[in-house]
Amino acid sequence: MSFTRPLARSLVAQLRAPSFAVQKVSPVVPFMMASRAFSTHLPLFQQQKPQDGAVPDLTPLKLEGDLYAVVKVHNNPFLVTKGDKMVLPFNLKTAEVGDVLNFHNVTTIGSRNYTFVDEPISPELFTIKATVLEKTKLPMRVTEKTKRRQRIVKHAISKPHRTILRVTELKLN
Repeated sequence: MSFTRPLARSLVAQLRAPSFAVQKVSPVVPFMMASRAFSTHLPLFQQQKPQDGAVPDLTPLKLEGDLYAVVKVHNNPFLVTKGDKMVLPFNLKTAEVGDVLNFHNVTTIGSRNYTFVDEPISPELFTIKATVLEKTKLPMRVTEKTKRRQRIVKHAISKPHRTILRVTELKLN
C-alpha cells in the first residue's frame, strides 16, 4: 500500500530547483581577485599574475574602509583587523610590555570586496603594527599520565605562557 502526497512532491520539486543565478564576474583590477563569493566563479587562467618585481595596483583596496590581514607569527596564521587582540600561545622573549612590533610576514590583505594574496606580500606595500599589552601565564594544569595495566600515575604539571598584543595600525602604503 502506498500513500500519495502531491503537496509533498511539489515541495520537494521546489527545493531541488535552484533559487539563485550564477553570474560570471570579470576581474576589475589585474593582480587582485574579487572576494570569496565571486572568486569561485573565475577560472585560474583568467586571473593575471604580476611580473617579477612589479608592484600591483592596490587602489581599490586603499579606497575600501575596513581592511583585514592574515599575519603569520612563528608560522601560525592570525586574521586581524585594526584594534584586534592577538593572543599568542607562547612567550615572545625579546618583546617587553609596551613595545611596538612591526609585522612583515603577511600572506593576505583584503576588505569586504577585494583580496590581495601573495606568499609573502612585500613589506613595502603595507604597515601593520601591534603593541604588547601583557605577558602572562595560564593557570596551572595537572594532567594524569597513565600506562595500560600499570598502577603508576604520573602527574604532568604545565603552566603555559601567553603573550597578548593589540593591533594598532593596519594600512596600505
